[in-house]
Amino acid sequence: MLGKVDIENELLKFKSKTRREEDNLIEEVDRILHESVFNQKNVLDNLKNYNKSFEVIDEEDVDPSLVFKLSEIKAIALKYRLRFLDSQCYKFDFPYESVLKIEDLNSVFRKSLTGFKVLGTTKFFNKKNNNDCALLFVPTNLGNYYLIHKWGEELKWYREYINWPIKNIENLFVSIIVATLIITLSLPTYLITLDRKATYWCGYRIGVFFHLLIFNMGVTTYITFSFSKNLTTGIWNSDKDFG
Repeated sequence: MLGKVDIENELLKFKSKTRREEDNLIEEVDRILHESVFNQKNVLDNLKNYNKSFEVIDEEDVDPSLVFKLSEIKAIALKYRLRFLDSQCYKFDFPYESVLKIEDLNSVFRKSLTGFKVLGTTKFFNKKNNNDCALLFVPTNLGNYYLIHKWGEELKWYREYINWPIKNIENLFVSIIVATLIITLSLPTYLITLDRKATYWCGYRIGVFFHLLIFNMGVTTYITFSFSKNLTTGIWNSDKDFG
């Protein structure tokens, strides 16, 4: 039975599938280099970065399963047509529980965390009291993101499929071709040509296919520009377009 989509679980599953031994080794090297920058000898030379370290969470202090790379977040955002934006782009009130969690992190680790990011649907960012699922992240000291809080209702199971055509230019092109092919094959021969001798598989049908393909591409382009239905690859981390 098809159920709803839990974005946090999708992130965790994608992370477990794509992480390799080499990634863990690279992360360990990054951690060692980061620590060397802030040792007692080098702290004055890196004072600017040292001050910024109080605005991000240390990965060593939190649950590593809740730390995600930007590439992992992007993959899920593209899959389900989500936006990964600065928390300031959400103009409404955050859940009180998320505020308490931030205050707790600040208190426990003696931080003043900033740079919060939200992963959610366009509808979530646009409408007050929207119940779509949303995830709140904070940057880490190694350039990743720590998941602080999740709220809202899970996404519909079909969201991935209905947004697949507008995920990127390749998907859009394939979708137009497939749709045009289906329409062409469904047309009876008498609507294609007045030639009574023409068979189902004839040159006329090929001609109709290419004419419809050009028409469908034109209509798709018009809709895209007129209604700002931009591809997901162009808007997943942009606050300039909410189409």
